[in-house]
Amino acid sequence: MEDLKSLKREVLIQRLKTLTEELEELEEERSFVLKQTGLHLPGHTVKKYETELSALNKSIAKLQEEIARRP
Repeated sequence: MEDLKSLKREVLIQRLKTLTEELEELEEERSFVLKQTGLHLPGHTVKKYETELSALNKSIAKLQEEIARRP
């Protein structure tokens, strides 16, 4: 991710909104896929979701920190 300090507050807020929406969609997809009965999922599928969720959460946290740091 690029240097957040160089971005305008409005851009940060828009990115935060976009990432939050992506996180919600990914959580819904994960929930749907993992609840499928009778469907065998390879272990790497669950790990892939966890990795993607973790990355999104970290990005969201960084954006929230930067937004909160500004007046």
